[in-house]
Amino acid sequence: MAETTVKERVVEAVKAIRKGPRALQMYMEMCARCGTCAAVCPIYYAAPEKRFNPVERSDLLRRVYQRYCTASGRLLAAFGGLREFDAADLDRWAPAFYECTGCRRCATYCPFGIDNSVITRKGRAILDQVGRTPKTMQKVVQISLETGNTDGASAAALRAALDFMEEEMRESHGEEIRIPVDVVGAEYFYVPPSGDVLVNPEATMGVAKVFHVLGLADRWTMSSACFDGANYGLFTGNDADMKRDNKRYVDEAIRLGARVMLMGECGHAHRIMKMMMEKTGWWGKLPFEIVNCMEWTADHIRQGRLQFDPGRNTDPVTYHDPCNFSRSCGIVGEPRVILEASCADFREMTPNRAENWCCGGGGGLSAMDDIREFRMKVSGKKKLEQIRDTGARRVATACSNCKRQLTQLMETHREPVEVTGVHDMLSRTILVAGKAAELVDYTR
Repeated sequence: MAETTVKERVVEAVKAIRKGPRALQMYMEMCARCGTCAAVCPIYYAAPEKRFNPVERSDLLRRVYQRYCTASGRLLAAFGGLREFDAADLDRWAPAFYECTGCRRCATYCPFGIDNSVITRKGRAILDQVGRTPKTMQKVVQISLETGNTDGASAAALRAALDFMEEEMRESHGEEIRIPVDVVGAEYFYVPPSGDVLVNPEATMGVAKVFHVLGLADRWTMSSACFDGANYGLFTGNDADMKRDNKRYVDEAIRLGARVMLMGECGHAHRIMKMMMEKTGWWGKLPFEIVNCMEWTADHIRQGRLQFDPGRNTDPVTYHDPCNFSRSCGIVGEPRVILEASCADFREMTPNRAENWCCGGGGGLSAMDDIREFRMKVSGKKKLEQIRDTGARRVATACSNCKRQLTQLMETHREPVEVTGVHDMLSRTILVAGKAAELVDYTR
């Protein structure tokens, strides 16, 4: 691609902001550079350098917008005050917009409500248009669009994983607990992240046990074609990819005739389905409801339908609020209902809920092993400190990206802390036919 063509495409993409969401236009025009966002940013906290200040990153886009989209910018340019955008500037854009976790903590504290993650996503979208998305991210998106899941796993791999889970539950509970697949007419269509099937299966086992105990074993299903709600189009800024990935799952829910799409422990998947797709009507009025599994389970606990033996979870447990669940979806109380019911010693991080600190792997960064050192020493520094301060020996979270980041963080810094899911903790202590699972803890 010729350099002039790259420049033209970038400038036109920035000009298009004027026809897009009003919020982004306001973010381009109203920053007071007060420094509040820097004070609450996990990146700047660990590395207080100018390049990591959220304002500096956002200004990469703002300067182009001011130069080409405002009268004052054009006037300044006429007198040599603002230079032309140069395609070589993308050499700074490429790393900068992938040094932001998109956690939205800045928006929580900014006096003007400026959400730098929106600017970050726009910067990433422009990079994607000119072929500058990091190769790791490109590969994840491509695999997901081709196979229906970010791991590129086959239907046979799914069934093998589910067979393993059913065997584990049979051995630990002494009875059959099924995980149905491709059941047309099932009321609930369960959509987890693939990590909760192929890597951290206890979360899916926990969900299966809830269905079993409630007597709903024949009213739910998974899909052998659609078993990964993860959608990296959100992270690359490519709306077309995001919607294409999303539509596959909507079509599958309709094919199955489900009344409820039960989203798993994946904050960005739930955010896309519930807060973006459903709320703005990408595909019109849907014939099913979207509910998160933590909301669903917590509701049954509140109604006294599930019983636990929290004495099986005596180690101190803390909870990391995934940014997409806490700040973007408002799901904060439900995981605590589950953990407080299933754990004998639950401890809070400070701060928590909508004020939590990012794990350091948000915005898709946890999938990028080429920046692992950055994630371990910079973006994850504050979260490491928070976990240490609780004295917990287990940290539960509801996001595969968070689980990967936190697991690597604990391993890198040699912390004796196990990383689990929320329904993992439930799976250990829920009473099935009056008894909790007989488990062997291989982490000891």
